[in-house]
Amino acid sequence: MKWFFGTFAVVTAILFLSFIAWIATRVMHADQANYVVGRIMIYDLYAVAVIVSYSAFVGGWHLWEKLTGRMEAERAGDEPKPGGT
Repeated sequence: MKWFFGTFAVVTAILFLSFIAWIATRVMHADQANYVVGRIMIYDLYAVAVIVSYSAFVGGWHLWEKLTGRMEAERAGDEPKPGGT
């Protein structure tokens, strides 16, 4: 899970810095630079959406295992053995 938090930190940092750059280019009336920074922000928001989707999937998966009792069965060793033995 170290990779997840590292990726989330990088994406958040890029979004924060690009937001500051977007404000700076907007104030300086640098329209082309503002356009480029805006595109970077949009692509970074796509990355945020992917991270949130992954997090929701993993959270849903764990919730499903918790509700169906699979986590407790794995922990107790009550899972049926492969081949029915």
